[in-house]
Formats: sequence, structure tokens, C-alpha cells
Amino acid sequence: MKPLKITAELLDGRVNSADGLFNLDSLIAYAWMKENEPDRLYNGDIMRDGLIEPDLPLEWREDHWAASSGFYIQVSESIEYWHRHLNGDRAERYVDFNGKRGTINTKSGEYKAYRMPQTIRVIPSIEFYAMGDPIEIDRLLTKYITNIGKKSSQGYGHIKSWTIRPVEEDWTEKGPYGIMRPTPFNGELPNKEVYQVRSYGLKPPYWLKDNQSICLIPNVRRDYLVKSAITDQI
Repeated sequence: MKPLKITAELLDGRVNSADGLFNLDSLIAYAWMKENEPDRLYNGDIMRDGLIEPDLPLEWREDHWAASSGFYIQVSESIEYWHRHLNGDRAERYVDFNGKRGTINTKSGEYKAYRMPQTIRVIPSIEFYAMGDPIEIDRLLTKYITNIGKKSSQGYGHIKSWTIRPVEEDWTEKGPYGIMRPTPFNGELPNKEVYQVRSYGLKPPYWLKDNQSICLIPNVRRDYLVKSAITDQI
């Protein structure tokens, strides 16, 4: 296992993410599941069928993998919308209302119309840090992780290339940007730094409540970190 810096260069920079948090171990775990357990990758009954613990090419540390969150400079942010609306006039031609006049309800139920906001961030690249096997990490990421964030089918978060290089220090826990990954909160802020505190996962799958704890959330936007440093100096 070696200390590594892993960079995702994005094609056009548009990433669909509400909170802007990306975790390297989650990406590698997805790739591992895609290769080893593809039939159970999207299993909604994950606990009922038994939780699969992936064998990731990362160092394991008590309750988490040695991998950081993703850090980046955000160029811009906007809100876009996706819509779902059934064309009632056309659909009613094919619905059997038992000889009576009827309409399809698009205000509630199965055919409800939606206008859903989504946060689109423009991010040229994302950098991660890990303690792991560079060859296997590169293979899994290059083969399986082509997008990052949500709505990849709509072209968001397309990754142009992955770059992995060795570094001298292990920056998976703490590093140049402070806390480098979600860290259990013990009631004190390190070095009087400012962090968001909320329930968050320590390992993938991050949405699973059994994997969650009250954590300090890393400040992943490097543009904010630079602004904060300048403000402190004034």
C-alpha cells in the first residue's frame, strides 16, 4: 500500500450534486461491485439478503477505508430542472375507462407530474488521496467509473481521464485542506477550524444508517478555503 494522489479530469466540468461531496472509497466500491457482484449492485433489500463487504485495494483502518473525499475548485453553480409530465390527451386514447369518460390524474399518484431542481456545479477536476494499490485502483477506476455525481445518463460528470501518482505523505485523514474525509465528531473542532457537523457515513454504502455517525464534514471546496485564508490575513 502506498500514499497516492488520484485526480479525475472532467470532460466539460458539469457535475450534478446537491452537497458537492464525493468519496473515493465509494467510487472504488461501486467499481468492485460492478465487477464482482453486478446482480446485487442495485439491490434494495441489501440488509435482508446480507451486506456484502467489498475487498477494496485500500488500507483498512478500524471503521473506514484509507481514502479521502474529493477536493476541487468550483467555477460556478446553477439550478437546472428535470421534468416528467404525461401527455394526458394522447394517453387517454389508450386507457380503458370501462366505457365511461375519464381522465388521467397527473397531480398525484403513479402519473404525477414533476419539476425537480438539481444543483449543477462546474468543476474542472477533482483530487483525492488514498493509501492503496495504485495498479488495482487505476484498473477499477478506468474500467468502471466513467462519470461522477448524479444523472450520468444525461451527460453530467463525464470523466475525461484518471491520473494516479505517488506522494510522500498520507493525506487520507488530515492534510493541506484540514480534515480530508468524514470524521467522527468528539465535541471539539480541530485547530478551531470551521466544519459542518451532521450524520454521515464512514464507509460505503454511505446511505446505509448502520454505516453512519455524527461527523465533521471536510471543506471540499478549495476556492472557499483560499477565500477563508485571505480573509483571515486581512
